[in-house]
Amino acid sequence: MDPGETGGLRCSRCGSAVQGTRHTRTGYTVGHYVLHTGRTGEATVRRRDDEAPVTYRRLLDPLEVVSCPTCFARLRGRGELGGVSGGR
Repeated sequence: MDPGETGGLRCSRCGSAVQGTRHTRTGYTVGHYVLHTGRTGEATVRRRDDEAPVTYRRLLDPLEVVSCPTCFARLRGRGELGGVSGGR
């Protein structure tokens, strides 16, 4: 898959063009990660009248950060992702 198939996405850290995830019969190779970050604020939700409210952090000003697998591995290894595990 070439960068044109990912909309011309580039890594926000190193600037290299990223590819999409490649799937095979036995597995897959991740081409890039998209991280969601930005300013947050506290919010509360109550599902039913009889349930206790749940407080969570709501993303107010979303910012998408694209990362190539190499930069993602470096950030993860240094603990700079704040608990983000691999995945998509």
